[in-house]
Amino acid sequence: MSRPGFLLETDERTPELLVPAGPGVRMQRMPRGTEVLYPSEALDRVPDSLEAIDKALATPLGSAPLRTRLAGVRRLALVVTDSARPAPAMAGSDIRATVLERILELAATARVDEVTVLLANGLRRKMSGSELQQLTGERVHRSFFHDGKLFSHDATQTRSLTTLADGVSVNEAVGQADLVINLNVTGELGHTNGRQLTRGITGQQTAWAQLGLDPDPATEDRVLAEITSAVPVFAVDVVLSPGVWTGPLRFLSKREWEWQLQDRAAAAAVQRALTIAPRQTRRRLFAGATQDYGVLAVHAGGIAEVTGRTTELLSAQQSVEVVGQSDVLITGPASTTEHNVDAVMNPLVAAWDCLAHSFGSHAGTPAVRPGGVMICFAPLAQAFSARFDTAAADFFAEVLPETTDATVIRDRFEARFATDEWYRHQYATQGAHHGLHPLELWYAIQPAVRHCSDIIWVGADRAAAARLGFRAASTLADALEIASAQVGRTPRIRLLHTPPVRVQVTEATA
Repeated sequence: MSRPGFLLETDERTPELLVPAGPGVRMQRMPRGTEVLYPSEALDRVPDSLEAIDKALATPLGSAPLRTRLAGVRRLALVVTDSARPAPAMAGSDIRATVLERILELAATARVDEVTVLLANGLRRKMSGSELQQLTGERVHRSFFHDGKLFSHDATQTRSLTTLADGVSVNEAVGQADLVINLNVTGELGHTNGRQLTRGITGQQTAWAQLGLDPDPATEDRVLAEITSAVPVFAVDVVLSPGVWTGPLRFLSKREWEWQLQDRAAAAAVQRALTIAPRQTRRRLFAGATQDYGVLAVHAGGIAEVTGRTTELLSAQQSVEVVGQSDVLITGPASTTEHNVDAVMNPLVAAWDCLAHSFGSHAGTPAVRPGGVMICFAPLAQAFSARFDTAAADFFAEVLPETTDATVIRDRFEARFATDEWYRHQYATQGAHHGLHPLELWYAIQPAVRHCSDIIWVGADRAAAARLGFRAASTLADALEIASAQVGRTPRIRLLHTPPVRVQVTEATA
C-alpha cells in the first residue's frame, strides 16, 4: 500500500516524535500545535524491475530505441552518477548493476568496439575498487576495472579532459564518444539526469562555475547544451521509492502512533545506545544498517524528456501542501548523506544537510518565513575523516575562525583551496574530496543563512556551532526561548519529519 506525505498538527495526545540528528535520532515531544510534515511511504513499486528496464530502453521518451541508437557506434561512454547514491546503501544488489548489464548486452549485440564505464563524481571523492564493484556488480567490475575501462572521473587531470566549445571541459571518454549513456539513480528532486552529468564529468573550472558562490542557473543549461551538441546523450533514470529501514531500525520507517511493542522496545534500546556508546559505535549503528529501496519507474531517452518525467513523478509523490510559512522550522541531518558515505559526519556536512538540502526542499517558497528561525538537532562533533576530509578539516580549523562571510572566503581563500597541490594529490590518489568541496558546502548554505534571522543547534558542541557562526542550545525548550527574541513566544512551528519531503506552500484562502 502507498501512503502519501501529509501534515499532522500535534496536540496533547501526540507521542514523542522522531527527529533526525545526524549519527542518530532524537525522541522529542513537540509543542502543541506544531505542524509535522511526514514524507510519503511505501510508494507503489514496479512489479518487475527488469521488465521495466527493458521496456524503457526499447520504448524511450523522445528518442529511438537504444538498440537502434547503438547501431554503428564505435566508442560508447557509460556514465554513472554517484551523487544520488542511496544512503545508507541499498539492501541486496545495486539496481545500477542490473541496468549496466542490460545496456552492455545491447552494446555487445550491436558490436560496439570500445566501452568505458565512468563514475561521475565531479569534485567529490572517488570511489574505491570495492565500492565500484558494489555499485556496478561483479560481472561488470571483472570485465572493465582491471583494463582501466571502469574508473572515477578526475576533474583536475587536464590530460584526461577534452575541451568543447565555449571552454567547457569534459572527461575525454565522454568528449571522444560516439554515444554517451547517462545512468542516474534518484529518489529526490534536484538529483536530475542533466544536473548530475554537467557537474559530474566536467573539469574543475567548468564544475566550479556551477557550484561556486551564487552561480548563475543559466550556466548549468549552457554546459549541458555544449555537451549534448558535441556528443549524443541517451539518458536513463531509475526512480527509487523512499527507503524502508530493515532489521533493528525498522521502527524508523513507521509513524510513531503505529509502533508496536517491539518497535517501542527497539526505539528505547537505540536511544540508550546513542546516549552511552562511543561516537564510532553510534555511527556504525546507522552506517551499517540498510534500507530497502524499490523501483518506482525507469525512464529513458532524451535528457529533457527523462528529467521532466522524473521530476513530475517525484513532485507528485513527495509534495506536502501547507498553508503559509512558519516562524520556526525544525529539522536535523540524516545519518548518512551523499557527502559522507562511509565517513563521519563533520559539522560542514551537518550544516549542508539542514541548511541547504532540507531548507531548499520546497517548490519555490521556503517552509519558514524570511526572518524566521531554524532549529537543527545535531551534535556537530568536531570530527573529520582523515581520509576524505583533508580540505574540510583545514577549512574548519583555519578559515572559519577568521571569517564566516562567504564573500570574504571567496575573495581571500578560494584560490588556495582550488590550487593547493596537497589537496589535489589527496583527491587524485587517496580518495579525498576535492579541495573546493568544503567551500561548495559552505556556499550552499548561504541562502538559508541570509533568509533566517537565527539558526540554533540543539545538542551541539557549542564551540563548533559558534565557529560556524550559529548558536547552540541544550534542549528544544532552550532553543525556542532563544528564538523568542525574533519570533515571539507563540510562534508557528513546523517540523520536517525524516526528509525528503517537498514543501508546497500555498496562500491562505479568504
